[in-house]
Amino acid sequence: MRVNLVAAALAIIGSVMLASGAASAQTTAGEVVDDATLKAFVDGAAADIAAISNINEGAKLRDGLKAEGDWKSGSMFLIVFLKNGDPFIHGGDRSAENKNLLDVEDENGLRVVAELLAVGALGGGFVRYHDGGERKTAYAVEYTSGITGRPFVLVGGYSQDVSHVPIRVADLPRPAVTASQVVDRDTLVAFVDSASRVYRDAVLSPGYKDLAGVRNAFRVEGGDWRSGSVYLWIVSVGGIIFFHATEPFREGKRTDLTRTDINGLRFAEELIGGARREGSKFLEYYYDDPTVEGDEDTGSPKLGYAVSFPGANTTQRVVVGSGIYLGGDNASPDAD
Repeated sequence: MRVNLVAAALAIIGSVMLASGAASAQTTAGEVVDDATLKAFVDGAAADIAAISNINEGAKLRDGLKAEGDWKSGSMFLIVFLKNGDPFIHGGDRSAENKNLLDVEDENGLRVVAELLAVGALGGGFVRYHDGGERKTAYAVEYTSGITGRPFVLVGGYSQDVSHVPIRVADLPRPAVTASQVVDRDTLVAFVDSASRVYRDAVLSPGYKDLAGVRNAFRVEGGDWRSGSVYLWIVSVGGIIFFHATEPFREGKRTDLTRTDINGLRFAEELIGGARREGSKFLEYYYDDPTVEGDEDTGSPKLGYAVSFPGANTTQRVVVGSGIYLGGDNASPDAD
């Protein structure tokens, strides 16, 4: 009986490690020195990532794969690829997540990513390629997400220069209310509801094939989805940031749900939690307006609005939100 209790305890500890996004593989990025250790590193990481079943913990991967540690060491890092060649998460080059790399060739004309996806789908394999006059080796293996049940390909050892690849921006229909037209409660609702539908459709699209283009469209300053202080943010219900239109470095990090405004209102918790429980949520609070000098300590009055919807193949929800400063130049006199 004692042995069984100890085994159960170890199993619980192991599941906690996986849920936290910590690598439990015996071979880490810093220990990769040859084909055998590269394969062990990628296979182990794929098993760990596939075991994550909580959407909040999955969202942390966007930041976790970029941090030096077990899953990244210098030029050895991991890339989670979609089956269409989009880097869903790139451990070494955040800007590459805005591109499609399927047709990228090496110096000898080899379509490296296409080859990696092919060997990954066959159960795992190596691809030899050239970059900058150097012969390199990458290893790829396909795994199934424990959150969505969808296939991804995990790659280690691929570090080709892709700076020449253009950013892919989705050609989205113009919403009824654009970011620059958000001036009050009604227009804020129309704007966020439109963005939520567009993002939800991208999340539900087969293999997330439209997701990168939609995210990039949401980032274009002066476009339909971002104008000055009106921009979109997308989080898990636990507050892990999936997308931030103006500060992408925040993606994969946890927003502080305990933050309070000058009146003691825990605005992030109220807005995100309200959207999770009720489907949508309005909230008036005080927040620093970058266009106003002297409100750093007090904040300026702001109206936030957020909606939630279930993610792909899961009941776990995603929250999409935006806001408008009530005293801003584009706010109408009766904005509140």
